[in-house]
Amino acid sequence: MYFHTMKIRILILVFAFLSIISCRQNPLNVNIRDIDLAMKINRFEKELFSMSSDTLKQGISYFSDKYDDFFDVFSYHVINIGMPAEETYPVYLSMFLNDGLNREVYEETMKVFPDLTDLESVLSDAFKRYSYHFPDKDIPVTVSYISRFNHSNFTVGNYICIGLDKYLGIHSPYYKSLGLPLYQRQNMFREKIPSDVLYAFANMDIPFNDESDNLLGHCIHQGKLMYFLDALLPDQPDSLKIGFTVDQMKWCRNNERRMWEYLIENKLLFSSEKMVIQKLIGPSPYTSYFTTESPGRTGVWIGWQIVRGYAKNNKDLTLREIIYEMDYQKILRGSGYNP
Repeated sequence: MYFHTMKIRILILVFAFLSIISCRQNPLNVNIRDIDLAMKINRFEKELFSMSSDTLKQGISYFSDKYDDFFDVFSYHVINIGMPAEETYPVYLSMFLNDGLNREVYEETMKVFPDLTDLESVLSDAFKRYSYHFPDKDIPVTVSYISRFNHSNFTVGNYICIGLDKYLGIHSPYYKSLGLPLYQRQNMFREKIPSDVLYAFANMDIPFNDESDNLLGHCIHQGKLMYFLDALLPDQPDSLKIGFTVDQMKWCRNNERRMWEYLIENKLLFSSEKMVIQKLIGPSPYTSYFTTESPGRTGVWIGWQIVRGYAKNNKDLTLREIIYEMDYQKILRGSGYNP
């Protein structure tokens, strides 16, 4: 009994020691215990679909007051029925709410997302880290919605907006009916929401240097967005943050040097051609410059490694200084990137 107890104590000490070492190895794993912050996701879709025809006009006024910018963008750009102030708006909103398929999608979304407590917990910790690094900045308001599969998420003003019907699961029959390819469906599940939401938030907050509108500039800009995710989601696997499968991550690691050499040898790094940039940065089943085993967006992955290298070689820099550094050549040089 004594030796059994001693063994347990030793194991506890070992795990504690490894935990301390892990935290020291990851400077982004900051102490957020004393930050009092709780994210609440406003369930707009529940409020919207609970309206009756008799309360439609009052509801429109209520949503305009409560959700202002979000409600305007949702109406005009997401479900495409015009602005709430327009005379025809109540008719089109009623059609949207009473459409049989929209109702069906709403009910299915409620089955998959009866509550969002787990997502609120992850986002709360993420924005505690954001508050740690940026104590002078406002915390955004988070809103969920459904749009009949039009938008996964968007940002407007101080809102981060989550299209829950775009995260019903990889095998959702709706996505197959829509003919969505596997490379898109593979990221349409619940656990992908935090990284997608924070990526959209980073994309709004971190400016792109238009003077470096070439492939290298876009790769490093994307790398900064991913490094921002590293800071806010330090415990999340890289594959989940970037949306690659385990095999795709392995392919990138095994072929990192070859990818970099290809970009240099073919003089693509400083190319400003939109098609070149899109092929390496934009979503696709694979990167056409490489093999079909490669993931799309390999340029994002390369930029991520460059920014990580820059941060590792400049440990005195804060997260703010890294992500707002607009000299992409300086980041490349400072990274010492040479896979």
